[in-house]
Amino acid sequence: AATKKQDPAIPGAPTFERDGVTAQIANWDQLQEFIAGQDGKIVVVDLWSSWCEPCLREFPHLVALQKKYPENVVCVSFNLNYDGSKDSPPESSSDELMEFFTKHNADIVNLISSTPDEDLYQKLNLAAIPAAYVYGTDGKLQKRFDNETLAYGQEGFNYEEHITPYIKDLLEQSQKPTE
Repeated sequence: AATKKQDPAIPGAPTFERDGVTAQIANWDQLQEFIAGQDGKIVVVDLWSSWCEPCLREFPHLVALQKKYPENVVCVSFNLNYDGSKDSPPESSSDELMEFFTKHNADIVNLISSTPDEDLYQKLNLAAIPAAYVYGTDGKLQKRFDNETLAYGQEGFNYEEHITPYIKDLLEQSQKPTE
């Protein structure tokens, strides 16, 4: 079944398209505006970079999560390759990233951060990626998955064991009739 062409997530942001897969350059605030507009849906934001081995390993599971819950969940990949260097602006990794996105058939919201990675780590009080943020149907942050403690063991969190079951629970809760 042909899906209708999605409007870009971030209106007016620089957009790259290849083989039906889209990516846009955006900052964290623009992402927050997008999340605020996803009323009634759960939003999963995956922070990653192309030199983060565990991030790359988990990426297909983010895409699979979107396929599993197309109506109720919005999956966002937020790429942190940009380090603020003038020589390599955010769009400089777009070719490499678009190749990666199309290879994984990443029919999700793909954003390339225009905020330097270190600035964002400070803003979010985050030591390192991978990290995933889960926002509830009310748009509020429900949970942050990160590997700053050994909560998820030596290997760290993953979608199959941690994020996907968590989403399933949230969906079941949100579908219960409220008293």
